[in-house]
Amino acid sequence: MSFIVTALLMCPPALASDAGWQWYNETHKRPTEEPSASAPSSQPASQDIMEKLTTLQQATKRAMYEAILYPNVENFTRYFRLQNYWTQQAGLFSMSAKKAMLEHPELDYNLQHSHYNGTVRNQLAADFTEQRRAIESLAQRYGVMFFYRGQDPIDGQLAEVIKNFRDSYHLSVIPVSVDGIVNPLLPDSRPDAGQAARLGIRHFPALMLADPKSGSVKPVSYGFISGDDLAKQFLNVSTDFSPNF
Repeated sequence: MSFIVTALLMCPPALASDAGWQWYNETHKRPTEEPSASAPSSQPASQDIMEKLTTLQQATKRAMYEAILYPNVENFTRYFRLQNYWTQQAGLFSMSAKKAMLEHPELDYNLQHSHYNGTVRNQLAADFTEQRRAIESLAQRYGVMFFYRGQDPIDGQLAEVIKNFRDSYHLSVIPVSVDGIVNPLLPDSRPDAGQAARLGIRHFPALMLADPKSGSVKPVSYGFISGDDLAKQFLNVSTDFSPNF
């Protein structure tokens, strides 16, 4: 609840309702306060919502600072009543959100991506199936090529990931050593015979998709990447990075 209260104090335009505005005017006016923050019934009910919000925020901050700098029962009570107002509004906001999700279930993120711990296993299984399907689909159209430097330790670390990845997904990957040194984990590596230059690859290590029909290439990743992230990256590439949220 605390993060909602903080958000209310900072920005939401719809929570300084007429009821809250009247409550502020009737309960917190003091002769020593500025007219803009204490005018009782002179404030029109149709006042701009942002002006209402700004005034309530400033009044709450002012009351808090007064309670801190001049601590006494009156000052603390004034501040705490304002703070309770924001807490109440936060609760109303939270409950209206729950009600809205029932009336408009298409807005409920939990329908597509459950946030409950008990559903994690099923969610991961669904994600894994979707990633595997994307990898198989791309492999049918493209050739997968891994360009690496045999002497570079980061490239060597990625070579281990690539080996495990193609074993797990039964993916055909053509490893290409751009410096002529073959990594022992990828004994079927080919020496680069100008392929990297022709494909315009200037950053290594690089995992690429090459279309044998058109000769075009599509990058999958540059630099080190974990096996899990690489599977997600294949999915992103296959959907042209369409959001799934």
